[in-house]
Amino acid sequence: MSQGDEPIRLKRRTSRSLGDDDQSVYEQERMTTGQHPLSSMPDEEDDYPDEPPRRNTSVVRYNTGSQGSNLPVPRPQTLPVPPRRPQGTGTRDLPPRPQTRDTTGQLRRNTTSSYSAPRNTTSYQKAPRPTRTVRGTHWLLPVGIGMIAMLVLFVVGSLVVAWGGQLHDNLVYGTPRTYQTDAVVGHGDSKAHPSHFIAINYNRQAVVIEWMGGNPAKSVDYVVPYVIVGDNSNLTPVTVDFRDVNGDGKPDMVIHIHLKSQDQTFVFINDGTKFRPPTASDNIKL
Repeated sequence: MSQGDEPIRLKRRTSRSLGDDDQSVYEQERMTTGQHPLSSMPDEEDDYPDEPPRRNTSVVRYNTGSQGSNLPVPRPQTLPVPPRRPQGTGTRDLPPRPQTRDTTGQLRRNTTSSYSAPRNTTSYQKAPRPTRTVRGTHWLLPVGIGMIAMLVLFVVGSLVVAWGGQLHDNLVYGTPRTYQTDAVVGHGDSKAHPSHFIAINYNRQAVVIEWMGGNPAKSVDYVVPYVIVGDNSNLTPVTVDFRDVNGDGKPDMVIHIHLKSQDQTFVFINDGTKFRPPTASDNIKL
């Protein structure tokens, strides 16, 4: 068996063999076989293939010769590694980490990489709000709303009617309230020259003025013997008409006081020459 085929035997250096003239075992083996002693050893440990055997002393002799400086120095090679996609829906793709390959072909991850895993960015969704059960409307609710609406309509309608009535009286009777008419009552008048009557609400007092035969010189005043009462009674219209109320065949004068709540009437009896207040003996039928 040749010398190149023999397994290389490593000898430990002892403290006795350490001298200035001695050569290291490693250089003798390299000079004999022409290769590094550790290159033909089996890779027992992948992580540290180039580690020399330990010495039984703490003293290490460094070879400063030119032969020791020619040893090959392995350099790490950076190879790209495809990124992994982590499981989960809330994470992003991690950037690739650089890895190195040593002289034995073993991939080694660079643990000093500046890349760091991103934080967990899982988003949280708000839970849906529970649906509220819609309860039926109580029957008193629509009834109450209807009553309130009717009350509002009544108040508004009353105000509108009052305002409209006052506007009508202002246009028809004016201020003070005045009413005029002509009638033949037998006081020296005729159809050609009827008597002229003017009814006035003068400071809450109903007054009727008669011009006999249409002549202002023959003027007679008739005053109702009571005062008109109530709110805004000075704006109450006063009118007059003529009809026979006691059955004697002569037209009598009936005065109407138009209050807001009701109409009041007062009668003057026609005696053939003028009008007089009624008495207890008069049989009046309105």
